[in-house]
Amino acid sequence: MLSSSFTRRPLMLKDAETCTDTINAITAHIGTDEKIQPNSILLEWRDPAFDLGSSSLGLFDAQGKLAGYVILRATADVPVHPFVDWGLHPDYQAAELAAELLRWAEDKSAEVFDRCPPEARISLRCGAHKGFTFAENALAKAGYVASRTWYDMEINMAARPGPAPFPDGLRIRPYRPETDLPMLVDVVRDSFSDHFGNIEQSFEKDLEMFRHWFHNNPHYDPALVILAADEASGEIAGCLIGLTQDHRNAAAGYIDTVGVRRAYRRRGLATAMLKRSLTQFWERGTRLVRLDVDGQSLTNAVALYERVGMHVFRHFVEYEKVLREGLELAKVALE
Repeated sequence: MLSSSFTRRPLMLKDAETCTDTINAITAHIGTDEKIQPNSILLEWRDPAFDLGSSSLGLFDAQGKLAGYVILRATADVPVHPFVDWGLHPDYQAAELAAELLRWAEDKSAEVFDRCPPEARISLRCGAHKGFTFAENALAKAGYVASRTWYDMEINMAARPGPAPFPDGLRIRPYRPETDLPMLVDVVRDSFSDHFGNIEQSFEKDLEMFRHWFHNNPHYDPALVILAADEASGEIAGCLIGLTQDHRNAAAGYIDTVGVRRAYRRRGLATAMLKRSLTQFWERGTRLVRLDVDGQSLTNAVALYERVGMHVFRHFVEYEKVLREGLELAKVALE
């Protein structure tokens, strides 16, 4: 395989379909049931904080097929952990091409140093399916080290979920998409402030991201947003965001976000919201429901999902390459 036989250029929006084909070929090669659609890729590429043209590289063969791609996402206000998304079509999985893509990402990541405090620890992060030997070997050769495990979990409901009583003093509050988005963003930000890897950024940026995500995601349905309110104060204690479909499997519903403010934890609120969400999916005729979760969640989220009947069916490994040692700005432990 001659590396010089490929055309190299930044990805463009028009490449979404060929990129979809390449990603689906990779996941089929691995042996998973994942199959994405172009709109899922475009949702990420059109993120207002992301510039596809300056943050990507595609390798195209003589027929125009995307042989490989790499994208560096460094959209955070303080991008101390840029994320590398890369892949090679099974027809072109060669060590030299993998090394080229990962080297491009590392070279590109030099741009984040000026956007981070001088004392900050900076590292590249990347994910791979557990057991995907080609990716594992390429990342190891490029200097990445496995640092964390993420799980895909699911439930295939054979019966309608049982009742989901809410804790005393808390009640369901209807989500009003016309006015409630800032409130929803606030509770998500607060709930995830002590999750591993969290780095707080401006409220305005998070609000812009949610607006983009909700307005452009074909699987978003405001009816699947659950808000739990404190009856005495009116404060939103927790939230759950469901999507009509897992973007990787059209047969599955998806629970994207489950968050509870720290003051309201350990009262059964998350369990109640999960059961209510599963009931919503059941009533829509959806039996298979999925989510993904940090395998070493600081809040023990895996056990929470197991209590409502979900189980782990797929593992992802997060890899890290340290570019500069220093003070870790991301959340790594509960206070």
